[in-house]
Amino acid sequence: MSAALTRLRLGPARLHGSTLVLRLPRAADFPDWRRLRLRDRALLQPFWHTSPLDWDTRHSERRWVRECLEAATNARTGRRVATVIEVDGRFAGQVEIGNIDPHTRQGEMGIWIDARLGRLGFGGVAAGSILDFGFDTLGLERIIAPISPANAAATHGARQLGFIREGRMVRRYDVGGARIDHDLWSMTRAELPPKGFTEMWIERTLARGTDPTPPPEPLPRHSPGRALALSVAARYRAGQVWRIGQRMLPPAPVTLPLTGHPGAVLRTPDRHRLEFPFGTRPSSTTESLRLHLDLAGVPAGDAWILELDLFDRTARIQFRADPAHADDDVRTAATRALLAYAFEELDLFRISTAVAAGDTASAAVAARAGLHKEATMRSYTGIDGHFGDHDLWAVTADGDHDA
Repeated sequence: MSAALTRLRLGPARLHGSTLVLRLPRAADFPDWRRLRLRDRALLQPFWHTSPLDWDTRHSERRWVRECLEAATNARTGRRVATVIEVDGRFAGQVEIGNIDPHTRQGEMGIWIDARLGRLGFGGVAAGSILDFGFDTLGLERIIAPISPANAAATHGARQLGFIREGRMVRRYDVGGARIDHDLWSMTRAELPPKGFTEMWIERTLARGTDPTPPPEPLPRHSPGRALALSVAARYRAGQVWRIGQRMLPPAPVTLPLTGHPGAVLRTPDRHRLEFPFGTRPSSTTESLRLHLDLAGVPAGDAWILELDLFDRTARIQFRADPAHADDDVRTAATRALLAYAFEELDLFRISTAVAAGDTASAAVAARAGLHKEATMRSYTGIDGHFGDHDLWAVTADGDHDA
């Protein structure tokens, strides 16, 4: 599958006499990408990740070439499918499914499109195409779309496609200069239309009688020079080699004592994977850490820090404890120890966990540790393989995680 993703091309889909396809980004897309992003800045920047750089600087040739390289790398690993929206052979935006998790069978959709085309229905066609691909080809069970409550256009589009709002995630992303709440919207395999999302959207758009495509704008034809592209590629590959080398270094062991339980600790296994390449901090945004729950030498379960994202400063934690050895007090102490490590040592801002709906004991542990229920996630696969509704619990670094 990963090899096929490197040659991905979805479509064509036709609307208003125009043809839309999704494909991997190319260096030659740079002038169109930059022009549209600068022109539609007022619509995009308030909901785009915060950066110390100004909007113009963030849309440089080097940044675009690196984005193309990252898209190709992600396609090979199967972690993210990032595509360009092309309408009648012209670059018109981007749509992706990222954070693809083969265990939870979940992916996260993101999209932006030329504002002139979005209002004509082409954004829905692009979203429908990537949704069909996610369910039919990637085999996902749910695709989520975190949306700022202030983003009325995205909220309307999600609702029109059939996304269901599951809840609100407190201070989930740092966008537009501030850490703000985001609504959690989801689509599940059970909601896949008989003809697929793409055909459903096209039929619905044509039934509304939307006006045809506006005439194309004249575009400057300037692509990144070969020397620049080679320079960025060389630095990118060197970074990859460095990260691989770091993974070969011995990791520092982690031992977290459980307050109130002498001899009880969370610790790295004696022979654990090199998830943390140097010191106690991970080196990429997709690392994870597994810890054993040890009660005075008695194995009592495992804990995980998953989906560790150093850019957004977020992660998900999960526990699997043996009830014969670890009661709810031990589980609460272990959760608090893991939260303290995540906030104080890893400098994360937001931690979440998934609790199977109806698991009142685990929900009580989460609440005692200071997490708060935010949403109910449908068609979710938990750490134990249970498929069904799971409640999303979370806490932030400035929240009451010692409750």
